[in-house]
Amino acid sequence: MWGLFERDKVLREVSNKAIQLDSKIQQLVWLLDYLCATAEGVPLNELATYLTENLKEKSKRQFKKELIILGKSEGEIDVWFAFSEISLKNETRKLDMEIIYNSIQNSLPLLLRYKELAEEVDQSPNEKQIGSVENLYREVDQLKSSDPYLTQALHETSQVPHWDTDESTGGS
Repeated sequence: MWGLFERDKVLREVSNKAIQLDSKIQQLVWLLDYLCATAEGVPLNELATYLTENLKEKSKRQFKKELIILGKSEGEIDVWFAFSEISLKNETRKLDMEIIYNSIQNSLPLLLRYKELAEEVDQSPNEKQIGSVENLYREVDQLKSSDPYLTQALHETSQVPHWDTDESTGGS
């Protein structure tokens, strides 16, 4: 959508709205994929595996001391330990496939409207489409906040903290 807005003189002025809608639609598709992929539990990611393996071998206190020596702050370590516990709980959580199907069905009209709007903008761009983009943006947000599984997916994915155990990214 953003690319289509950028091509038109009138719509280019508000192309930021189109890129925001692109982002919302991409996130919606990603959340639906996440629900399908984790219906039988959320596999431990690298951080959760690292933490759970170390916490099997060492006490929290011992492991915390090691992480502090590695340069991690106590606050960051506390977040990591909480994430480890959440990860272990989510590893075995199950989702109802029928409810996932309902989430997909509730999302489908919005995804189709996005596709139709993109085709419309491509064929005949006009200022009315700005309002359509804004409305669709709000409706996607509304769906994500009202659909229980989409809300759960947003919550679960937001629990994953930043991590770089060997400080290999950022800085110099």
